[in-house]
Formats: sequence, structure tokens, C-alpha cells
Amino acid sequence: MTLLANLASVFASTVLPVFLVAGAGYALARFMSLEGRTLGRVVFYLASPALVFRSLYNMDISTTALMQVLMLVLGVYLVTGFAGWVAGLDQERQRRSALTIASAISNNGNMGLPITLFALGQAGLTIATIYYAISALLTNTLGVFIASSGSAPLGKALRQSLHAPVVYASLLGVILNRLAAPIPEPLYRALDLTAGAAIPIMLVLLGVQLRATPINREQRVIWRSMAIRLGLSPLAALALCALLGIDGLERQVMILQASMPTAVVATVLATEFVAAPHLVAAAVLFSTLASMATISLVLVWIA
Repeated sequence: MTLLANLASVFASTVLPVFLVAGAGYALARFMSLEGRTLGRVVFYLASPALVFRSLYNMDISTTALMQVLMLVLGVYLVTGFAGWVAGLDQERQRRSALTIASAISNNGNMGLPITLFALGQAGLTIATIYYAISALLTNTLGVFIASSGSAPLGKALRQSLHAPVVYASLLGVILNRLAAPIPEPLYRALDLTAGAAIPIMLVLLGVQLRATPINREQRVIWRSMAIRLGLSPLAALALCALLGIDGLERQVMILQASMPTAVVATVLATEFVAAPHLVAAAVLFSTLASMATISLVLVWIA
């Protein structure tokens, strides 16, 4: 099979289904009044924490491997965040913060989880959810700090970071997993149902939020964060995998997750802390569209 045919096959079987569901959300928001904020709150407060908790509670991974994933995610986050900060040297303070978070915060939930599931199966999804949980922790701590550096007081930023349910879902899932503590069956079934709804709702929400993204000429600098997010990030993951001795399925998941575009949550942070939200929203939109090609290339590369 030629490279082009291989790319087309990977795109059709793995990437396209994700964008079709997101496209359905986009079309729905186009033809009817759809409250993206309400849908976002369902994901933020219920579906996403349930998914993270379930995956971490059920994970079968050694403490050593878990620490490797933690170090890799942190390393990718710091490398891309620093690169974004450097890329914004010629920008005003708020736009520099915007480029930094657009470079560092990747869409490991809405896109990373379903693409990993289609490409690498249930085993890959479990590892990807651990990556997502760690990146969510970083986004709600370091990401909030970076976004707030544009204007908001540090105290407000730190308080905001404690409001994210996924932080507590992650910690509780890991603790109960390590203790092998049982969960009452009715409660677990409720969590399982909620977690099962997370990925499709995330994809619909992605489409709804992309529909609301404003575009103007002042946002041309987003190519810098796109190059970092879609190019430098998977290369950083590759280097860190070699450094930390990560191989096999874990290596594939790490590189794939690191190749995801800028996350919609970056726009939420930029809006909350007045860090050039329109610039970040444009980075989300165009990096997401460009990732249709770049993620297909990464999938062929790691196969």
C-alpha cells in the first residue's frame, strides 16, 4: 500500500468519524439555538470527571509506568508552553499569554480519547485517559496560572483551579485504584453510564464551540502556536519516550495524544482571565482543522 493510500485509509477509519460527530454538532448549532455553555457544564461537571474516574479506578498499570506518563505529560506541557512564550516575545502581555496556552493545552479529551480508541483500541484508550487526566490537572493549575498572567490576580487564578471536578475525580480514582477499594454496584453503574456518554457529548460540544469561533485578521500569529502544537509537541513526546524508556503501546499513545490540536478549554481560560480569547479561539479552530491531516500522518508514523 502506498503512503497516500495508507493515509487515506487511516483518515477514513480513525479521524473522519470523530470529525463527522463534531460536524454534526457544528450543523446543529448552525440551524438551531443550542446552548454550548450548558452542554459544556454537563461535560465539565459530570461526564468528563466520571470518565476520568472510571478509567483511573480500573487501570492496570504499575506505579513506575504511571510516574513515567506523569513525567512525559509534564515535560510536553512545559516544552510547548515555553515555546509558546518565546513565540510571543513580540506580542503584548495578554496576547503572549494567549499564544502560550494555545501552544501548551492540547485537546486530549474531545479528540484525543475517541481517536485513540479507534486507532489503538480499548487498551490504548485506558492509557490515553490517564494522559488526559494528567493534562487536565496541569490545565487547571499551570494553565490557569499562565492565562491569568495576562491580567488576573494570582489569588483568583489559584482559587479557580480548585473548582475543576476532574482534579478531584483523578485523585480519587488513583487512590481507590491503589487501595483496591470496592465501589457499591449501584454507584459504579451510575458512574459507568455517565462515563459512557462523555466522548460523544465532547465531540458534539467541540462542533458547537467551533461554530461560535470568531475570526479576524489580527489573529494571523496563530500559525506559531499551531506549529508548536501540531509539530513540536509530538516530537517532544518522541524524545521524552526515548529518554524515559517508554515503548510499545504506551509510546504510541503518548505520541498520538501529544499531537492533538489546541483544546477548547484554552478558550475558556482565555475568556475567564482576559487573555486575548478571540486569538485563542482562532487557534482552536484552525489547529483542529489542520489536525485532520497532521494526526493522520502521526498515525501512519507510529503504526
